[in-house]
Amino acid sequence: MNPPHKKPWKQALISSALVVLGSLAIFFPAWLPKSPVLPTEDGIVEAMQFALLLATSAFWFGAARPAGHIGPFYSIMGAFTLAIALGEADSLIEKTTHFPVEYFFIPLSLFVLLTFKKHRQHFGEFLSEFTSHPAAGFFASAFMLIFVLARFLGTSLLWKASLGSNYHPDVPDTVEAYLELLACYLLLVGTIGLCLAKRTHDPTALD
Repeated sequence: MNPPHKKPWKQALISSALVVLGSLAIFFPAWLPKSPVLPTEDGIVEAMQFALLLATSAFWFGAARPAGHIGPFYSIMGAFTLAIALGEADSLIEKTTHFPVEYFFIPLSLFVLLTFKKHRQHFGEFLSEFTSHPAAGFFASAFMLIFVLARFLGTSLLWKASLGSNYHPDVPDTVEAYLELLACYLLLVGTIGLCLAKRTHDPTALD
């Protein structure tokens, strides 16, 4: 019987360091000194969401080649994440480039469609690996935060009923923005766990 494979200490160190840095990044907006307004979607929180999503997309694209024949679906996930990042930072991008962010979705959509069509026979294997990996729990948690908690806790009716005369319009926006920021962090952690998994068919591994 072959001895169990031990996870390389460098891989464990990189994973731990990235998780810690991501945790610190979540609290970064709250550390800003003498911020004149609450850090909502149009401020530092939006920028942090954009940065985390870009990092997530980079991990997907970077892990595509080591993933072998299911690698194209890693590239598809990277394209999806990049599209989400562009959508989150639409106001920032449009102010900088004076170009509608929706136009960036056209080449990304074509890339996804053509890649899926060419490699669709391996989609089942990718889906099986994705759903069976422990990192899938991070993705499920992120989607719960975005589509359930952020929508519920980000509604003004809830905070008007809770705070009464102390209600401020920035409160629900800030709560929703921070929940989405946490979701972006969970997506990054889940992607790191999946993309850094040991692969027996890694074509980039050195002998």
